[in-house]
Amino acid sequence: MKIINTNYNISGNILTKIVLISDIHYHSKQNLKILELVFENIKKINPNFICIPGDIIDEYNVEDEDVLIRWLKKLTKISIVIMSLGNHEYYFKKSDGIFKLNKNLLNKISKINNLYFLDGTNVTIGNINFIGLTLPIEYYMYGEKSSDFKEQLKLIKFDEKYYNVLLCHSPVNINKENIPENLNINLVLCGHMHGGIMPMFLRKIVKNRGLIDPRMRLFPKNVYGHLKINKTDVIITSGITVISNINKFRFLRNLFVSEIVTVDINQS
Repeated sequence: MKIINTNYNISGNILTKIVLISDIHYHSKQNLKILELVFENIKKINPNFICIPGDIIDEYNVEDEDVLIRWLKKLTKISIVIMSLGNHEYYFKKSDGIFKLNKNLLNKISKINNLYFLDGTNVTIGNINFIGLTLPIEYYMYGEKSSDFKEQLKLIKFDEKYYNVLLCHSPVNINKENIPENLNINLVLCGHMHGGIMPMFLRKIVKNRGLIDPRMRLFPKNVYGHLKINKTDVIITSGITVISNINKFRFLRNLFVSEIVTVDINQS
């Protein structure tokens, strides 16, 4: 497994270092080697915050979940961990035909010291306000409609007194229409797109474009990198593991590279 470390320097009214990781898709002890590599890399970076915008697990019936809990506790020894929901934290219950959250595991995670699990909520630490945007599973199932995204975003207030950091699993509807300048969002951190499985050597040529996305759509936009949406900085990581649907295609799976992103925010 290869891990790349990507660094972005952005301007703000604060001075801090954030590590962004996403899409860990933990499912069993088989992930332990990956987790340890990620931990050692983050330990060397020594950030002020570690942000994980969703898909910490692959599916609801996690085996050896205590391994994941212990790993998260190790991360909190490095720095404060901020987490939000993705789509893989849900599971489908056939008996009543609806999706539900794996609340048992999420409750264990939320009790970890120095970790903040944000389910449509926020936490203010110093002069930074972290917000976890929860997009319901129906949003992902029915095409990630822009109107649904707007409705969820309306539920959140962004106080201009703080530097506002939004953890939003999917960047699909992060655009000029949905993130106007008056919304006071300084930074958005995303995952979900797995870099569009775009090989690293092509990323400088085909900027912010991928080959395929989690819904198996071809040539998606805004799947990795640093974007500027009005006054808002948007950072999208490729994530730690490959899209579940891609695993059966070796030639595509081999194009994926795990990514740890460091965001250095410098006072402007």
